Amino acid sequence: MGNSRKKKQAWQIEVFTSGEALIEAVKELDVIFLDIEMPELDGIETGRMIRKMNPCCKIIMATGKVERFKEAFHIQAFRFITKPFDMEEIEEALQAVENVTIGNTMLEVSYHRSSYEVKQRQIRYIQAFNGIAELTIDNVVMRKEISLEELEQLLDKRIFVRIHRQFIVNLCWVDSYKNGVVSVGGEKIKISRRRKKDFEEKYVYYDIHYR
Repeated sequence: MGNSRKKKQAWQIEVFTSGEALIEAVKELDVIFLDIEMPELDGIETGRMIRKMNPCCKIIMATGKVERFKEAFHIQAFRFITKPFDMEEIEEALQAVENVTIGNTMLEVSYHRSSYEVKQRQIRYIQAFNGIAELTIDNVVMRKEISLEELEQLLDKRIFVRIHRQFIVNLCWVDSYKNGVVSVGGEKIKISRRRKKDFEEKYVYYDIHYR
């Protein structure tokens, strides 16, 4: 992509012909070029569903009607491109995505005594019990024999925050925060008083730089 002076980055491209088909695969995607105008399930509604299922995924909205871009703010679109497409505009959008890519490092975990590798960004929150870390991914709880202190050293510090002696949360999955209580995937977790300021600072920084 681009000329020889530009940084090369390999991308695996998947093509979907409808919003419904895209939703079925969205948990594995890092960046999506989404047309606002699509049959049946339009781009805005598809984007809302993507936000719930894979909040770390970056959405780049495309349309030939500039006046429709304002609708994309409701789904926190990362970039906007216009049709007909311009290659330099697409390259700039992909480079911007690469600059803020987070949580793609793999982590080995276990489930029913079998080992798996998961992307860190898939982990919603982590709770520790007696040297065992329980990692909630979707509605599945996986485990890793490690202390929370050791696990912190392995996690992407841009998105994972220790909020309690027993809990680490992934900022990608934070639904809301109010009065010292954070909601992650419907689970409400109280932040310890001494970690409250640190969480708030990282939450704001994440919202500005990586959302």
